[in-house]
Amino acid sequence: MVNVAAIYSTLGNPDSLVPLLIKDSASSAGMTAGSFITGKEEGQDRFIDEAGTEAIWLLGIPAYKEIYNKTIYKLFNLDSKFDVRNLKNKDILEKTKQYAPNDEIKLNIEKIAKKQQLTKNVAFYRFLASTGLAIATYVGLTKLKHNFTEQKIRNNILKEYNQNQEKDKKENTASKSPSFKGVGTVVSDFAFSPVKNMWLMDGAITTERLVDSRTPQEFTGYAIKEASLLLMLYYVGGKIQELCEKYANKKFNRSILLDARVLENKELQKSFEDGSILKSLEEFSKIKEKGDTAIYEFLHNNPDNHIVKYAKQSEIIKMYKQPKKWYEIFKKSEVTDKIDTREFIDLEDIKGVDKKLSTLYTQFQDSIKKGETSDQFFKQVKKLKRHSINMNIGTSIFVLGILTPAIMVAKRLWKKDNAEFQTKSEIRKQMIEEGIIKA
Repeated sequence: MVNVAAIYSTLGNPDSLVPLLIKDSASSAGMTAGSFITGKEEGQDRFIDEAGTEAIWLLGIPAYKEIYNKTIYKLFNLDSKFDVRNLKNKDILEKTKQYAPNDEIKLNIEKIAKKQQLTKNVAFYRFLASTGLAIATYVGLTKLKHNFTEQKIRNNILKEYNQNQEKDKKENTASKSPSFKGVGTVVSDFAFSPVKNMWLMDGAITTERLVDSRTPQEFTGYAIKEASLLLMLYYVGGKIQELCEKYANKKFNRSILLDARVLENKELQKSFEDGSILKSLEEFSKIKEKGDTAIYEFLHNNPDNHIVKYAKQSEIIKMYKQPKKWYEIFKKSEVTDKIDTREFIDLEDIKGVDKKLSTLYTQFQDSIKKGETSDQFFKQVKKLKRHSINMNIGTSIFVLGILTPAIMVAKRLWKKDNAEFQTKSEIRKQMIEEGIIKA
C-alpha cells in the first residue's frame, strides 16, 4: 500500500535528495529530448552527458564515502557512523555514551572521546576526499564523452562524404548537404548535509561545463541550462513552498510547517482532541529553561512525550537500526526503540517542533470555537501541506523539463546559422583542413 504521508514528507524534506533527483531528472529528460530535436549526434552527446552526470551527481559522493569508511575509518579503528558534531558539547558527549543503544557503540564512543582531534580530522578529510573524487570522476567522464563524440562525428562525416561522392559519380550532378530545419561552520554545514554536498558538486559541474565547452553554442546552452537548474534546485523551488506556507497561515490560519509524516498521522489529531498535547508542551517548556544538556537527556527519558514522538517521526531524532548481515542486503533494517546516540540531534530543530506544535494547537482551538470539527481542520491542513509540495515540485519540473529546453531549441531554430550541432561543424572544418575530405 502506498504511504502518501511518507511520499509527501520525502518530497517536502529540505535535507532529502529525492526532490533534487526528481527535478534534475526532469531537466535531463527535457534537455536530451530537445537535443535530439536538433540532431541525432547532439542528442546522443547530450544523453551521455546527462545520464553520466546524474549517476555521478547522485551516487558519487555516497560511494566514495562508503569506500573511505571501509578503509580509512577501519584503519584508525573509528566508528564511521559517529557524527563529530556531538563533540562540540562535552556534557552531551557524555550523554551519548550513557544512552548508547548497546555496549559496542558505547565502547566506540569512548574510543572517539579519547581521540577527538583524530576523529575530527578523519571526518573532515572524508568530506574532502569524497567530494573531490566525485568531481574528478565527473571531469574524467566529460573528457571521455568529448573524445567519444568527436570520434563518432568524424566517422559519420567521413561516411556521409563517401556516400555523397558515390552519388556524384552515379548522377554526375552536384548536391548540397541539407541544413537542419527541424522543430524545435561552513565546512560542517557542507560536510553533514547531503543537499549542501550537492551544492559543491553542482558548482563544480557547472564550472567544468562552462570552462570546457567546445563551442560558443555549447557554452550558451550550458549557461542557460545550469542557471535554471541551480535556481530551481536550490532557491526558487524552496521559495515557492515557503510562499505557500505563508499563504496557508495568513489566508486560512493554518500552520503547515510540521513534517508531513506528523501532520498525516492520526495520533497528532487525537492528541489535539483529548488535550494530551498540552501536557507534552508544558513538560518541554519547563525543561527548555534548564539548557541543552537537560533537553538532550529529556529526549531519552520521555519517549511518550508528543514532541519527542514527532521529532522521531520527522527523523530529527534518528533511531538505532539493527545491523544487517552481508547477505541481507535487500532486507529492510529493523528499527529499535532506542535512539542512535552516534547521530547528531539538532536541538534547535527540536525546539522548532515545540514551537510549530504550539502554533498549530492555538489555531486548532480557534477553529473549534468557530464551530469547525477536528476532521475539517486537519483535512484542510493536510490539503494545504500537499499543495505546497506539489507547487514546489510541479513548477520545477515544468521549468526544467519543458520551458528551459523549449527556450533553447527555439533559440537554435531562430538563429538558423547555428541550427546544426556546432561541434560537428567545427570537426568538419578541421577534417577539410587536414585533407581528409574536400569542401
